[in-house]
Amino acid sequence: MTPGVESEIIGSFRRLAREPLPYAPDLVVEKWRSTASGITVLWAQFENPLLNAYITVASEIFTDSGVPHTLEHLVFLGSQRYPYKGVLDSLANRAFAQGTNAWTANDHTAYTLTTAGSDGFLRMLPVYCDHVFFPTLTDAGFVTEVYHINGKLEDAGVVYSEMQGRENSSADLMELKTQRMLYPRSSAYRSETGGLMSALRVLTIDEIRQYHAKYYAPHNAAIVLCGPLDREKLFATLQGIDERFVQLGVAHGEHGPSGWKRPFVETGSAVPPLIDGSVLAGNGVDDADPPANPHRRRVFVEFPESDESIGEVQVSWIGPTLDENLELHALDVLSTYVTDSPVSPVQREFVERDEPLSTDVYFGNSERAGKSVLSAWFSGVPSTQLDELDGHLDQLLRRVYAEGIDMTRMKTVLSRERVRLLSQLEMRPADCFADVLIHDFLYGKSNGQGLATTLDDMSRFDALDKYTNEAWLDVLRRYFIDNPRLVVVGRPSASLVTRLKDETQGRVAQRHEAWGEQGAHACEQKLQQARQENDVPIPPDMLDSFHVPSSDTIEWIRVSTAACGPSTTDQEPLYEAATPDDQRLQAYIDGDAPAPSFSIQFDHIPSKFVLVSVVIGTDSVPPELRAYLTLYLSMVFSLPIRRQNGQWLAYEDVVKQLDEDVLEYDAAIGIGSSFSESVAIELKAPAAHYTKVVSWVYDLLWRSEFAPERVRIAAAKLAQSLPEQKRDGRMVAWSLSRSMLYSNTHSSCEANTILRQAQRVPDMVDALQHNPTQVIEHLNTIRATLLRPEHVRISVAGDILDIPHPIEPWRQCLPVGFATQLSPLPWGKDLCTELGKKPQFEGRICALPAIESSYAVFTSRGLCGYKDPDYAPLVITLTILNAMESFLWRYIRGAGLAYGASIRNDAESEQIHFILYRAPNAAKAFMEGRKVIEALAHGTPLDDGSRVAFDETMLESAKSSLHFSVADAEGTVGAAALESFVDVRLKRMGRGRGKRLLQQASSVTLDDVRRCMKQYIMPIFDASTSVCAVSCSLSTAPSIRDALQAHGYVMNDVDMPGGASDASSDSASDSDSEA
Repeated sequence: MTPGVESEIIGSFRRLAREPLPYAPDLVVEKWRSTASGITVLWAQFENPLLNAYITVASEIFTDSGVPHTLEHLVFLGSQRYPYKGVLDSLANRAFAQGTNAWTANDHTAYTLTTAGSDGFLRMLPVYCDHVFFPTLTDAGFVTEVYHINGKLEDAGVVYSEMQGRENSSADLMELKTQRMLYPRSSAYRSETGGLMSALRVLTIDEIRQYHAKYYAPHNAAIVLCGPLDREKLFATLQGIDERFVQLGVAHGEHGPSGWKRPFVETGSAVPPLIDGSVLAGNGVDDADPPANPHRRRVFVEFPESDESIGEVQVSWIGPTLDENLELHALDVLSTYVTDSPVSPVQREFVERDEPLSTDVYFGNSERAGKSVLSAWFSGVPSTQLDELDGHLDQLLRRVYAEGIDMTRMKTVLSRERVRLLSQLEMRPADCFADVLIHDFLYGKSNGQGLATTLDDMSRFDALDKYTNEAWLDVLRRYFIDNPRLVVVGRPSASLVTRLKDETQGRVAQRHEAWGEQGAHACEQKLQQARQENDVPIPPDMLDSFHVPSSDTIEWIRVSTAACGPSTTDQEPLYEAATPDDQRLQAYIDGDAPAPSFSIQFDHIPSKFVLVSVVIGTDSVPPELRAYLTLYLSMVFSLPIRRQNGQWLAYEDVVKQLDEDVLEYDAAIGIGSSFSESVAIELKAPAAHYTKVVSWVYDLLWRSEFAPERVRIAAAKLAQSLPEQKRDGRMVAWSLSRSMLYSNTHSSCEANTILRQAQRVPDMVDALQHNPTQVIEHLNTIRATLLRPEHVRISVAGDILDIPHPIEPWRQCLPVGFATQLSPLPWGKDLCTELGKKPQFEGRICALPAIESSYAVFTSRGLCGYKDPDYAPLVITLTILNAMESFLWRYIRGAGLAYGASIRNDAESEQIHFILYRAPNAAKAFMEGRKVIEALAHGTPLDDGSRVAFDETMLESAKSSLHFSVADAEGTVGAAALESFVDVRLKRMGRGRGKRLLQQASSVTLDDVRRCMKQYIMPIFDASTSVCAVSCSLSTAPSIRDALQAHGYVMNDVDMPGGASDASSDSASDSDSEA
């Protein structure tokens, strides 16, 4: 127990520690453990509308079987008390949640629950624990969820599909090789916990059951809780969970049964790794490639890619032990110092140059038992530089050591990191605490004594503030210069593309030859029987008896809103009716008049920070220049400027001073995944820096200069990043979709997809070599057209009433304009092609050499904007369909046909999309989706004769789940303010749209849902009323193309510009065209 803390006992739970955060005393963390079962409880208490749980198991495994990952999936298929697939998520949806989720890391598996309000949260905890600790683990569940061979004799299964989409990616191949080079077989850190495909093909359910019996025990688990809970109710719930452990004979006291060894900490995994490049042969670890070098152990890894121009490099060093907290923190700060901005040493040396050695660099630290591992990842590395890159890095770090640390900039880094921590606690507190508390459970002192040290980041910052130049150089020397390094070089391989394709096709061909049609039929029968066993209906009373909480249990964050400057009259109402707080805020804003000629919305929230967002419509940008927007936005924060006071700043000084004044900044096309006909620039800073932020907005947008050398560097980085983007199947599928739906002359969204950028960026690079003046003129034209007052909307979110003069800084900075009325921001619907307005028959497919899964987007006509009378009914319909363990989940993911399947409403573009993610065969997943949608819409039977239908319980659950969606969108003070701005300025609905949607949804009926199915959902699955876009592997392209053509789509093969699809020509030979 923590010294000086009085012990507290509640039932079988004993408190080990209670730690208020020294820098945020209203945030308190407690650590408890059951004296009966040994389960640990870590509870971070803070005010928030959302509550979070992370049921965590230390999942140590010494093989590549993927058992921890498969268990993560199988847990959701039912438990002893609730032996029905989908019941966990169905109940969660009735608890103001949106299903449940989980992840498998290298050292743990965490099962997550997030609800709005505590009532449903506390009732869900025992249900969830029953699934985690007492799952059914049936043979049928293994078949559908983990691995099976389908009726076409292809490999399938949910877990298998997920790993199929990951295993041969450059990142996964290189990370696995790094593990193999660092750890012997006696260490679990060597293993691929997700499971290699070859291992998944031979895994059995009995192996999974044995693993669960050993590791999924309360003495090897923790319940991590984040949010405000009633103490008495919480411990009553926990006591019930603990008593069940005792009743079922799995409670073995605080420290587990005799002979139990704590995973990672007390096993062979605790042996520190060693890097010794003097010998090539590994002593229990993988061999290195020659030549031998005592300070450098290097190995090559190939990944499938027909474009062999760009590769990746990962460099690793052995770091401190886990109890060296200050050293670990110093290394985090030092890593930030060398990489965090364009003026940092690594960025300047490798990225910010005419011919980049890398397009992106990241330094990180994996804290593990034994010793931590420090790593540097370099992506977008020219193939000619792959084997030399780590030598360049070594030379650079030695130069930094010789020249010394820039202590002024180091102080800026330390200050920013302090403030960033406070910002994260305000913006995403559950995520901050969950990571730390899970780590404490896995590696911390079991008696709670180390918790205070773990949480006290500010004391470590205080200590680092006292570090001298010599102290920082000592850290640099010991860990990065004198320390031997491991180098994993990822090389693209066109021949590997062909080999993998041949292996996949060959495996299927061998089965056909050996098993024939009879074997194929048996496989299909086995799958259908498993699905039938899995899909036993949940008893209605099991769901109905789990009552939906009252909306009153949600503690909403209050936002008050005011505005000044030009408006769009009635098109963008601030709210339906002003509250007294709104009136007070508006009076405060009006008292600082006159307003500038730019529209500014102020959203008042309780925050120590201010967030300024500038959203600009792109409809006035000349069509031929819209493809330049990605390049333009990539330079916003790293161009030289002449400040308003006349001071000239080189780009290095811009970056340095910006980092001193502003905590976070970003520029992007669109807001999230929507409104991509606009651009958004965001800056966040401590509230005291408000005036400086306003000044930066003006200087960065209006007073920057497009210096030719900076533009050339930005274009070169963009060009060099293209090969990596071309490997992203999801990105390519959406790019294909947008090429059909949006104008290829007037849509900024379409002009900046990977397909268009792959065409245009090389031309930009060439123009900068031969006619740079013209490119500069283009960029100046873009800026001039964007920054007209009628196109600009500014958002200011923070404690507005605490800002002495919220308008004055804008009045002093912004140029004088003459806009009296805003132009409406362009929506996607305004830039649609005829096909986008009336989708029909068209299909596009692109075969990519670097992926093994397929990704697809099917699109039909949707409803008319956010005010459409059917908006609420359609939202409820989609909530039912998309719910975890609902129809799409059950019949597509549950059958192993795709890792993800969902339908998304795009009201802005008046379209609706059916999206498939990591499908072995997108066409087969689409056909299965069509069958279940047709059965729901028309009452027709499925292939096995069974019927599916909507019922009142589903409807009630969907309305409950919608409460979570709305609360989650407004779950922090910053999110609540941003939601207000988006609702007013982008969605044109006024603040409070989410709560009004809940009111409208409360009156939606089953008849409304059935009507929406026929009117909006069925057309997506009809080729005469939809279009489709597919990216896939070379081996599956012919079968996907043929199946979709048979369904009625006119399929067109699209080659990726720049040669990334060159190797696809042989896969398209069956249709006399290239894929």
